[in-house]
Amino acid sequence: MAQGTLTFLGTGASTGIPVIGCSCAVCTSSNIKNKRLRTAALLRYEGKNFLIDACPDMRQQALLYHINHVEGLLLTHSHYDHIGGLEEMRIFNFMQEGPVDCLLSDATYSDLQKLFFYHFQDRKPDETYSAQFRFHVTGKPKGEELLGGLPVRYFRYNQGAMHVLGLRVGDLAYLTDIKYFSEDIFPFLEGVNTLIISALRFTPSIFHLSFDEATAFAKRVGASKSYFVHIAHEIEHNAASEQLPPGISIAFDGLEIPFTVKE
Repeated sequence: MAQGTLTFLGTGASTGIPVIGCSCAVCTSSNIKNKRLRTAALLRYEGKNFLIDACPDMRQQALLYHINHVEGLLLTHSHYDHIGGLEEMRIFNFMQEGPVDCLLSDATYSDLQKLFFYHFQDRKPDETYSAQFRFHVTGKPKGEELLGGLPVRYFRYNQGAMHVLGLRVGDLAYLTDIKYFSEDIFPFLEGVNTLIISALRFTPSIFHLSFDEATAFAKRVGASKSYFVHIAHEIEHNAASEQLPPGISIAFDGLEIPFTVKE
């Protein structure tokens, strides 16, 4: 078996926290766990770094957590708060003298072709200063991929009309922006020891699971430990944590947790 770690680079909702112009108790809190960059994560595995999403705060995250090389990028979907930092990846192209491997769905790939059209123009690497990627595109609803040595399983679900890839690496699963899913997701999650799942707030949302819905989902999965991410500014970390059952926690920026891959 091989061991790896996941670092929560950001755990906040699409606005980040504090929210621009907001003076609520959470946005003005001195509790560091209420300061949340946009949701993203870093997997460290066998000496390599793999990012889950490239959020608009990616440059800040890379500096905060001393990320000086990235061998792979896993994109869950194409909402701005998950791809807004793609151009910040170009520094790794310069340092590593080559493109970064990127796993994504065909739906996300199609969106990137429109949003970042210049990535797909016929240019030689030395003729562009844009970020460069070696895209691994999947059109399947579920499957497996070896991305730069990282064994990744994926499962597609929906957030409204948006296709999102849920990810599994060994005994760890990462499900952000989840709202609608088929029952097939639970066999996909069998054997998961650590579940990371988005939960926006206690009140309902048409795009995200609430805390109660995510708690019910986590209990059904039966992971030893579950962590909530993509947290809105209505959630005060300490007060909300007291309302969660054992085994379920609110993640916070900078938290590092282990995972295991059976070889």
